Amino acid sequence: MSGRIHFVRHAETLFNVNGQLQGWCDSPLTARGEAQVAALGEWMREVPLAAAFMSDLTRTRTTMAGALAGHPQLVPTPMVELREWHFGGWEGQPNASLWEPVFAEHGTVYAAGSAAFPRITANGFDSLLDAIHRLDPLGRAECAAAVNARMTVALATVVAASELATTADAGDILVVTHGAVLGSLLRALMPDGP
Repeated sequence: MSGRIHFVRHAETLFNVNGQLQGWCDSPLTARGEAQVAALGEWMREVPLAAAFMSDLTRTRTTMAGALAGHPQLVPTPMVELREWHFGGWEGQPNASLWEPVFAEHGTVYAAGSAAFPRITANGFDSLLDAIHRLDPLGRAECAAAVNARMTVALATVVAASELATTADAGDILVVTHGAVLGSLLRALMPDGP
């Protein structure tokens, strides 16, 4: 019987390479990102799929289009709920502009690839999200409650589709979303960790 859910992060973008916060902004895929999309499409070609869900942002739509190259009959469902965290006034800015004050609020110093990140998120992302919200210079960043509400809706939709597909032995579910959202979804699915 099928029933697996495949969670996939979008392919590499220009903002990823430049070290910029994307959030709800979009930037084009890099050449490496395009190659990742092609490889994903080849890998997914033999996977039986019953449904596909994606964030409504361009980088996930592009990644999903490649993933479904071998499944032309499948029309993916775009979901606002699967969008990346909204970083407010920091969107498009260098990563450090957001993470330095947020890490400082958590009593540590930010460095790219910092070993402190797992420590400041050990109890979940709520305090991190609320710090981003509170410190946002424009007051637009999402708070933990808003992100958690989105994740609840997204998971309910995806799990319901998976249960239906499993009952009908119709295939797996594909979800293409964003890095931080994947962390939020996995935390919601396994609150006590792996």
